[in-house]
Amino acid sequence: MDTNKVSFIVCTNDEAALYECTLYIKQLAIPEGFSIDIIPIRNAESMAQGYNQAMKASDAKYKVYLHQDVLILNKNFIADILTVFQKNNKIGLIGMVGTKQLHSNGCMWSNAMRTGAVRSHCISTVDDYFNIPVSPARMYSPVEAIDGLLMATSQDIPWRSDLFTGWDFYDISQSKEFSRAGYLIAVPYQSSPWALHDTGFMNLKNYHRYRKVFLEEYYPQNQTEIDDCSKYITPADSTHETKTQASVTLLELLNNHNYDQALIFVQENLAQNQENELFCILTIFLQIYQLEKQAGLFEIFAPLETKNLSIDSWLPAHYAQICRHLWRLEYLLPEKEQEAARHYFNIWQVSEIAQDYMRNLCV
Repeated sequence: MDTNKVSFIVCTNDEAALYECTLYIKQLAIPEGFSIDIIPIRNAESMAQGYNQAMKASDAKYKVYLHQDVLILNKNFIADILTVFQKNNKIGLIGMVGTKQLHSNGCMWSNAMRTGAVRSHCISTVDDYFNIPVSPARMYSPVEAIDGLLMATSQDIPWRSDLFTGWDFYDISQSKEFSRAGYLIAVPYQSSPWALHDTGFMNLKNYHRYRKVFLEEYYPQNQTEIDDCSKYITPADSTHETKTQASVTLLELLNNHNYDQALIFVQENLAQNQENELFCILTIFLQIYQLEKQAGLFEIFAPLETKNLSIDSWLPAHYAQICRHLWRLEYLLPEKEQEAARHYFNIWQVSEIAQDYMRNLCV
């Protein structure tokens, strides 16, 4: 075990997201005498299985498990988490966001006991400091459980891949496993969020199935909440509709280049489709189209008329790339990466109007 090494571990199914995540890791200041490595895990069967695989492959004492859509903004992140671990050698697990008391239903978001900080992007970007502030005088706050967006460890405790075979509740379970092993869990003081989480819209398809598994393992006496999970569990063979009729109509209008009609359509239907990620992203592009039209420009949809693109896959990916490249400029990544951002805006005709509009959303 290398006590002067930190491994950054990322389960990934998106190479563009992984690339962006690693850019920010590579910008971190490395304390003297320490080394780091980055371990991407592809084709994981579950988050817990992937993390177990990486944990066994790494010889680092300190490991940072993070989502592929997390960008570490605090360049002194490594020294800061090491300081928390060294402050109390009983601390085994650190997160950016946690709860001081887990709700009886197993969900850490269900009561006003949350603490920590994160910069969160879901169509728009906000800094969340949650309900209970962490005192700068104390350096950290003890918590019962942390969110899985980023989990730093000083001890190797197996992840419960036997129970959590998907992508939910592995984090709350791991918090409980550290507590069972006698370790404390902490959320550090952050004057500004140490990480940006490009969350997107939540997929709750299997959430309640794993909530039931969690409660049965850690709170078996709570039969009322266990029974309650069954009301929300989707049958395994059910189909999940990924596009609403509103999205289908909007895509047809865009495919036919009926942009003005599409703009009217979103104005009339946005209120009923706030939970539809595709619809919201298409609305943003149409709002940019409207601003460009007022300025006598036609840039944002120009690639659709000159390239053979699938609108429902390309536009969401294009939206994500615009955000990532704006973040490169905002957070002053190396000039090579900033130049790549400007090049992307040029070849895909992302006008200054579009950049300004998106900057208001994602920065």
